[in-house]
Amino acid sequence: MTAEKQVVKDCIIPIDRYPHLRDSQTLSDAVQILLSYTCGNEGRLQYGGVLIINESNQLTGCLNLQTILRALDRRLADSPGGFEGKDGKYPDLAFLWEESFFRKCSEKHDIPIKDFMISSNTIVKGSDPLLKALSIMLHNNEIFLPVSEDGNIIGVIRLEEIFTAICSACRL
Repeated sequence: MTAEKQVVKDCIIPIDRYPHLRDSQTLSDAVQILLSYTCGNEGRLQYGGVLIINESNQLTGCLNLQTILRALDRRLADSPGGFEGKDGKYPDLAFLWEESFFRKCSEKHDIPIKDFMISSNTIVKGSDPLLKALSIMLHNNEIFLPVSEDGNIIGVIRLEEIFTAICSACRL
């Protein structure tokens, strides 16, 4: 089947093979599920996101690695110039920040993911053309999109799967 005839459902990762949690779970649960999906001898993370689903199997939000790291310490996102000392008068402040960072992050394992998850307004249907999903991803700078069918989340389409389908169809 050519890429222009493929639909999103042809290339999804089914929900049972993609990290997902209930909206009542914690930061620690999110980290553990991401760490359970590894590949290769180096144990590299296989996925960079987690879908958050309610008891009715409907999407309530998502998390990505950046969201989780921001939840550990807001200063990571709020500091515009990094965390180095200024003008050589002060030593590099990284050491002081690093110590408090690791102390704070170990205290946050029980915070509910619903407190920091990103609401996901962009969902594609399994019957949507593959290039529609690609267009949405490129326009919104997304690397994955949840896929629904009859109002339920059935999986995820990632940029990697679309890239592979397009390259195969274009014989690149």
